[in-house]
Amino acid sequence: MQIVLFLIFVLLVILVVVSKKNSFSKNQKIIATSVVVVFVVAIYLYESNLSTNAEKNRDIVNSFRQGKTLTCKEYKVDKERFIYVSGTQTFVPKSSETTLEGVIVRVSTCKAD
Repeated sequence: MQIVLFLIFVLLVILVVVSKKNSFSKNQKIIATSVVVVFVVAIYLYESNLSTNAEKNRDIVNSFRQGKTLTCKEYKVDKERFIYVSGTQTFVPKSSETTLEGVIVRVSTCKAD
């Protein structure tokens, strides 16, 4: 994704620089380039944050699959009482756990002990 953003940024800078001299003043070109830079940086930071969160969630799920107990808000999640639902990235209690019926725990709220 970052490569695509970089290519879009380069293309926009080239378009601003090569545009007709009369169509944009020097200040307008600087402003347009600055806006594009801010936009690209914001997208890069957003992507970075998503990648970090995805890696954290992957580590939590791997810990769960290895049999470790997770702390998720007020619940202790383990393989004996919960199953992992990959489509929604949640832990759902097994049908034998009637005391936890209706509980849905998001992976993002958990941390490995």
